[in-house]
Amino acid sequence: MQHAWPIPDNPTPNLDDLRRFAETVAADLDPDSRYIRELFAVFDEVQSAADLLARLADADATSSFQRDGSVASHGERGFSWVDPLTWTEMCPFERVLSNLLTGETRMMWSGEGAAEFQRFAEVTAAHPRDELFRVASIPCSTGKEAFSLVAAGLEAGLDVQVTGVDRQPAYVERARSGRLVLHGRDWDYPQAGSYLQRTPEGPTVITEAVRMRVRFEQGDVLTGELPAGPFDLVSCRNLLGYFRGESLRRAWTNVAARVKPGGLLLHDGFVCGSDEMAPVRELLAEQGYTRVVDDASFFRHGG
Repeated sequence: MQHAWPIPDNPTPNLDDLRRFAETVAADLDPDSRYIRELFAVFDEVQSAADLLARLADADATSSFQRDGSVASHGERGFSWVDPLTWTEMCPFERVLSNLLTGETRMMWSGEGAAEFQRFAEVTAAHPRDELFRVASIPCSTGKEAFSLVAAGLEAGLDVQVTGVDRQPAYVERARSGRLVLHGRDWDYPQAGSYLQRTPEGPTVITEAVRMRVRFEQGDVLTGELPAGPFDLVSCRNLLGYFRGESLRRAWTNVAARVKPGGLLLHDGFVCGSDEMAPVRELLAEQGYTRVVDDASFFRHGG
């Protein structure tokens, strides 16, 4: 697979190797991003790759950031959205990447996707219930959005099948395991027990009824190496806000190309309302997308 930022074949990089990789990634991102500033501040403070990697997984700082995401990160932003097991599966370059594009994810019912989760049955009402409803979750991180979209589809009476796609191989493998990266609000939904279960060993896992309807694979929005589709719904949340300029246009175009005529594209509140994402709203209008409801971020293709 061709990636916009190929991971170097170097299992023991030095500090300069990691910095060069971070600079390559940052060149495609919002130049004013605080994520970039925070990470390079850590690069400037440490003396070695080992020092850098230790800082990126600092347990005390991670705990503080997880309790209050408004505080400034000091290099632990990526680690805050996974867990030690997933982190150990990531090579040094992937750990650096996760601080520039995080693995932020929650069950949709407990996070910023709550309105979209609640509106799902309404916006998909026209789809025949005896036909497969194909969904893509791009990016999927460690799987919670993809699992949530299965739950939403089942509650809407759909024969739903979800494909989760992410750039990070460790995220994809964790999603395939069906084990959730713990978040305090995973169970903040009356019907959560229909989709989640606690195991004697401790982790929360996805029920078999959900797992049988979801698959995960690697992909890249900048190179366009994504499942061909077409999909009835493509969800692209918590991603486009990282990009600006040509990389933003390229990412959106590659994602939108997977939506079938008359299908749905799901974004997030930042895309729908921020000045920075005005170019995306222009692309939506140019390509014949209209917002379905005012209080959720679904757009329908004109077909």
